[in-house]
Amino acid sequence: MKKRNVFLLLLLSIIIILGNIQIFRGIKDYFSEDVVFGQTNKLEIEYWMDTSAEEISESQSSESMLAKLRNEKVEFHDSSKIHEEERENINSNATDSKERRSPWEKLLESKEKRKKNEASIQDLVLEKAKEDKIKEDKINEEKNKKEEETINKFQEEIRKLSQNTKKGPEENNKDQEENKNVEEKATEEQKKATKKAKKEKEKKEREQKEKRKKENIVTMQIRCDTAVAKGMADNPEWQGIVPKSGIILANTEFRIKEGDTVLDVLLMAKEQYKFHVSYRGEGGSAYVEGINNLYEFDGGRWSGWMYCVNGWYPNYGAGAYVLKGGDVIEWNYTCNLGKDLGQEWIGD
Repeated sequence: MKKRNVFLLLLLSIIIILGNIQIFRGIKDYFSEDVVFGQTNKLEIEYWMDTSAEEISESQSSESMLAKLRNEKVEFHDSSKIHEEERENINSNATDSKERRSPWEKLLESKEKRKKNEASIQDLVLEKAKEDKIKEDKINEEKNKKEEETINKFQEEIRKLSQNTKKGPEENNKDQEENKNVEEKATEEQKKATKKAKKEKEKKEREQKEKRKKENIVTMQIRCDTAVAKGMADNPEWQGIVPKSGIILANTEFRIKEGDTVLDVLLMAKEQYKFHVSYRGEGGSAYVEGINNLYEFDGGRWSGWMYCVNGWYPNYGAGAYVLKGGDVIEWNYTCNLGKDLGQEWIGD
C-alpha cells in the first residue's frame, strides 16, 4: 500500500512538472514571437494580425526612400561645396601669387602698359599727320601739274622754231629775236601763273583765318624736330617718345571759348588725343615741363619746350596768353635755349 501511494505521488509530481514546463513555454512564445496561444494537439498556431503594422512598415519604407534621396542631395551639395571651396582656394592662391609680386615687378608692368598706350596714341597722331600730308601733297601736285603744262606748251613752241632749216643771217637773227620773245613770253607767263597761284593760296589762307576767327577756332601743332636732329629718335631709349617725323601732334583745329589760354588748348588736346603733358604752377605762372614724356633737360642742359603764337615767342607762361579766333599755336622742343628755333633771345 505504501508503495502504491509512493508511486502515485511520484506520478503526480511528474505531471505537475510537465504542466509547469508547458506553461513556461507558452509564456516565453507569447513574449518572443507574439503567439496568442498554441494548439499542440492539432499542430496549428494562430497569430494576431495587426493591420496598422503594415501601414507602419509602408510608411517606414517610404520614409527610408525619402531619407535616401535627402542623404543623396546632402552628399551632392556637400561635394559641390567642396569643389567651390577648392576653386576659391585656387583663385585665392592665384591672387595671392599676384599680390606677392614685388613692387619693382608692378612698377615695370605699369611702365610697359603706359609705353604701349603712348605708342598707340603716337601711331594715331602720326597716321593723322600722314593723311594731312597726303592731302597737302595732292593739292601741290595739281598746282605743279598746271604750271608744268604751261611751261611745256611754250617749250614746245621753242622746239618747233629750233627745228626749222638754216636760213640766212638776217632770217636767223629774226628767228633768234622771235625765239627770245617767245622765251621771255614763257617766263612772263610762268611768273604770272606762279604769282596767281600764290595769290590764290594767300586768299584761301585769309578766308580760312577769317572763318576761324568768326567761329573761335585756333590751330595747334607740337613738334620736336631739334630732338630728331640730335639723333634721339634713333636711340631705343626714346622710342615712342621722339618720333622720326618730329611730329607729336599735326596741325589740328580746336574750338575755344572766351578767356581760353594756350595752356587750356594744350590740355584740351591732351584729353582729346591722350598724350602726356606735365606742368607745374597754376594760371599765368604755369610752366610746361614735358610733353609726350619728353621733358626739359632730356635733350641737354639748355633743352625744353617753347610755344609761339602767330610766329611770335612770348616771354611769359602759356597760362597767361589769352587766345582769340584764328590764332596759330606751335609748341617746339629746343635743345639750345631757342637758338635752334631761330630765337637769339627769348621773348623778342
